[in-house]
Amino acid sequence: MDIKIQLEKLMSDLKENVKDEQSLKYVQEKLIKTLADILQEMDNNSKEEQKRITLLEDKIERMEKEFFLDDEIYDIEIVCPYCNHKFETEFDENKKEVKCPECNNLIELDWSCDCDDGCDGSCGSCGGHHHN
Repeated sequence: MDIKIQLEKLMSDLKENVKDEQSLKYVQEKLIKTLADILQEMDNNSKEEQKRITLLEDKIERMEKEFFLDDEIYDIEIVCPYCNHKFETEFDENKKEVKCPECNNLIELDWSCDCDDGCDGSCGSCGGHHHN
């Protein structure tokens, strides 16, 4: 049965069964307050659930990027030399600088390897990138 119909039936039953006008008004006010509290709680729960859904969607999106990422594109972690804020940005050898999202300073990016000429990209010092 529709909730609106149920409430109308309940109010009608109260009018029929509670003869004292003051008692009827008291019960109706308490009922309306209780229903308003229930609706507010449902609304709060709905907002919390939506936040959880959004967080899950974000996590799934990050997982998709990690699992299905093209080998040529990946994120690198950068520590800002000005404010020590850690953040990730997309790796791009052509990018010469990146802006810190915390302090807004420009950070110069240096992709050159200071390894020995025989580096095959597996030393870790150069981030594992292959060089020409």
